[in-house]
Amino acid sequence: MPRTVAEDATLPAIDMNGSRFHLQTFGDPTKPVIVFLHGGPGSDYRGMLRLAERRDGYSLADEYFLVFWDQRGAGLSKRHAKELLTLDVYLDDLDALVNRFSPGRPVYLVGASWGGMYATQYINSYPARVKGAVLIEPGPLDGVTMERLEDEVVEFSLGAEWLNDMVWSSQFISPDGHARMDFEMTLGAKQSQPRFHLSTVDPEPVWRLGAAANRYVREDGQDASGRFTYDFTTHLASFATPVLFIAGSLSEVLGESLQREQVHHFPSATLKVVAGAGHDVQWVRSAEVVRLIRTYLDSRK
Repeated sequence: MPRTVAEDATLPAIDMNGSRFHLQTFGDPTKPVIVFLHGGPGSDYRGMLRLAERRDGYSLADEYFLVFWDQRGAGLSKRHAKELLTLDVYLDDLDALVNRFSPGRPVYLVGASWGGMYATQYINSYPARVKGAVLIEPGPLDGVTMERLEDEVVEFSLGAEWLNDMVWSSQFISPDGHARMDFEMTLGAKQSQPRFHLSTVDPEPVWRLGAAANRYVREDGQDASGRFTYDFTTHLASFATPVLFIAGSLSEVLGESLQREQVHHFPSATLKVVAGAGHDVQWVRSAEVVRLIRTYLDSRK
């Protein structure tokens, strides 16, 4: 397993909100900021980096300051115990990041899968801090929808029974324990839901998956009986800013059908469907996704 920023001082990192995060930026920091939010919970930003590449003489970094980061307990960021892996702590992390890189200026959010849910959670809580958002196949934005889709979504999500219960029962997980769980989670990820239609020819890469973050952030959105109770949509009706949804045409679980439902949580949202892509659309069709993002951002200037 690759080491995290807590163990490898050579990795690019930032300290904020009581943790250390793996982070990479591109472009001029005086320009408008785009914060990228990866999936999971527990994955990393490696699979989003194609969105920063230069294609046909253009990169989003020409006009914007791009911030890619591994979320708390995810990717190569520092690992944490259960009590620090909650939806509220995640919300505070993102707010700290926004205020660090764009103090006094609203930002753009680009979130994929869980990252789209995370972006929506932030919009729901801090609408004035968001100038625009691109949600790429976000998972269910409320617990009612997650309950309906749980069997299909959770099969893809990682963190379940094949992880050793003896490891999970420990009150303190050592760095070696985290590495073991993350390794097992990575193996389980290879058995992902076939209805997501992820590419096997050009698979989306990851550095390291965060098993504890995947489990505990998800559990924080559930009640004691295991029913999903979170709701990131309670204040979206007052968010008049246009929002762009993107889906892959091949994706069956979190694809076009679900996103046509979810656009209605926002007063002004549109859905674009990218042909020939599954749930990893931002990786396998990155040029088309960048084109859609650029067109959307141009409309927000």
